[in-house]
Amino acid sequence: MAAAMTLSSLLTAQTPRPSAVAQFSSAKTQGANSQIRKAPATDAKSFDPHDLNGIWVLTPRRQMAITENRPPMTPWGQAKFGQVRSSWTNATLGIKAAPESEWNDPLYKCDPAGYPRTMQQIFGEIMRFVQTPSELLEFFEWDHTWRDIWTDGRKLHDDPEPRYYGYSVGRWHGDTFVVDSNGFNDRTWLDPWGDVHSSQMRLKETFRRVNREHLEWTITLDDPMTYTQPWGPSEKRIFDLAPKSPRSEYEELREDFCVWSDSSGFFKGADTTGVGDAPSRGNK
Repeated sequence: MAAAMTLSSLLTAQTPRPSAVAQFSSAKTQGANSQIRKAPATDAKSFDPHDLNGIWVLTPRRQMAITENRPPMTPWGQAKFGQVRSSWTNATLGIKAAPESEWNDPLYKCDPAGYPRTMQQIFGEIMRFVQTPSELLEFFEWDHTWRDIWTDGRKLHDDPEPRYYGYSVGRWHGDTFVVDSNGFNDRTWLDPWGDVHSSQMRLKETFRRVNREHLEWTITLDDPMTYTQPWGPSEKRIFDLAPKSPRSEYEELREDFCVWSDSSGFFKGADTTGVGDAPSRGNK
């Protein structure tokens, strides 16, 4: 409408010959249609889908399991999960917060969060990607630590040294970055509710930059020692590009170490319904 009104005013003021008016109108219409058709292409060129660099924040920030329909556990998995005493509640997964005196969350002893838990908790799902010629560094705000995702063509080890963050290799499949991981120890939880895994766990993830401001992530778990079938794939989780952490007033990322000397009171006042981030504030 704005274009039409502008064109009408221009024609009234200049009063060209009818043939010129028709030619001018046709040219303007074709030009406008051409701009409309080209808009998506112009937008697509405004970012490189293979460039994952930057700080990415899950939106909306929330506690997550891989999915809300956990597959059946093996007897080994059931026995290990039976030892969990979480401080969080998840009615869908059938998990109720245990009394505080029974909590045995590894994080409450300042153990590393590990992967993928660091991506699935309300005070940790903030990370920074840094790309190099041989690897993609995934730097996490929680624990102020990183994960190496090797992109130099190497394969996963058949018998890797068990690690909190596993051993990962990545490759591009079109505009999707696919990550395979193994080599995890079994000392971490998958999420704040205490879902467990074994050292046989393998993960498959996809990262896709859908536009300049948004990154899409999915994850699938395969752990035959703990679950009778693969868990996932998850829903597509969306991360927003950010200039700095939303939890930091000044720094790009907070220095979120768990300090043992503060640990006795670090998690007091935790929100056991799982809707806040009281633990991240270090309430005493």
